Amino acid sequence: EAVTASVSWRPDDIVYEKNECFVDVIESVNLLVNSSGGLLRSEVMGRIKVGCYLTGMPRLTIGFNDKILGAFHHAPAEGSSRGRAVELEDINFHRCVRHHTLESTKTISFVPPDGEFDLMHYRLNTRVKPLIAVSTLVERRSSSSVEFLVRAKSQFKERSTANNVEIYVPVPSDIDNPKFQTSVGSVRY
Repeated sequence: EAVTASVSWRPDDIVYEKNECFVDVIESVNLLVNSSGGLLRSEVMGRIKVGCYLTGMPRLTIGFNDKILGAFHHAPAEGSSRGRAVELEDINFHRCVRHHTLESTKTISFVPPDGEFDLMHYRLNTRVKPLIAVSTLVERRSSSSVEFLVRAKSQFKERSTANNVEIYVPVPSDIDNPKFQTSVGSVRY
């Protein structure tokens, strides 16, 4: 396909006064911990979001470092001098990506749709140090009353932030009069 060829996901007569392209890597961390704070399972769900406001039919190319490239080829990254390759799983590309460029040039090449779109989705099934330590204390008050004390403490650098943090606490389904108290955030039952 030539750069001037028509593609179904992008009109060829787009004109912008100011050409811009934004790339965001967005990752969410899912952790399952036991009541004593031990990590049972962790995974990272990621996506590369692109906002493309470019004139004409641009061909864009994104390259990855050696740690990532090994995961695309299901083999250790050649020449990688820092650590082992990141094992990306469940990789899913937008239809604009030319897949054969991954193997030949070790890059992702594509003619982007106009506006915002997800270029790539992936999953990392790896042990992740919890960014937020959660501890719980369960105390039975009587035969019909149980108290849960849940504490969450950040374990990341002050300059970092965590957005939309959700902590799920499994409780018996036959609870009839739950009461909640929180010092930060909100509680939902």
